[in-house]
Amino acid sequence: MASDPAATPGEYRRYRRFVSWFILSFVTLGSIWLLTSVGVSIYRRGHAVPAGDVIGAVASAADLDGCLDELTDVEQGLERHIENAPHVVAHYDADEVQRWTEDQSFWVGQWKAAGERCGFATTRPGPHAKEWEQLATIHAELRETETLYTNELKRFGKTDAPRLDLIRERLHRVGAKLNANPGGDVAGEPIPNKASNDPGEKTP
Repeated sequence: MASDPAATPGEYRRYRRFVSWFILSFVTLGSIWLLTSVGVSIYRRGHAVPAGDVIGAVASAADLDGCLDELTDVEQGLERHIENAPHVVAHYDADEVQRWTEDQSFWVGQWKAAGERCGFATTRPGPHAKEWEQLATIHAELRETETLYTNELKRFGKTDAPRLDLIRERLHRVGAKLNANPGGDVAGEPIPNKASNDPGEKTP
């Protein structure tokens, strides 16, 4: 039996409608997932999640070892953060400054998370009391170091970096004038020929 040709356009329209809804749903879900991922990433940069459960007043040697590793990661993160500072102060770049600022927020989040999990403010008696006290001191000194370094970097950016830019521009101008007048001084005046004879001297 021959198929009804009138049914073909209706089926095609239903197929196109299904494809349109499928594409729209895919794009919508993809956009929601992307926005959620970006939001979570931004949140984690300033609110790092502790690596494990919070350690109570009674801590084992394994807890101490875990906090030692976590604090070592925080220290290495600060080293990497400080190593990126020269890229910020060399030439002012808004994107570079933004990335460095985000990296700073992420490190501070890691530092806070380590302190929350390990409870360095808690006094823990026992055979490892001295080691816990040392880790607490190191944790505090890491934050102090980061704060001092950041303040110095901001001061350099406000006072010394503009001066360095002016020095760089002056050197560039001097070099440009020398290249434009290779036989003269910076002002374009001829340099006296030291090999020429003194007018008072007699020619042999």
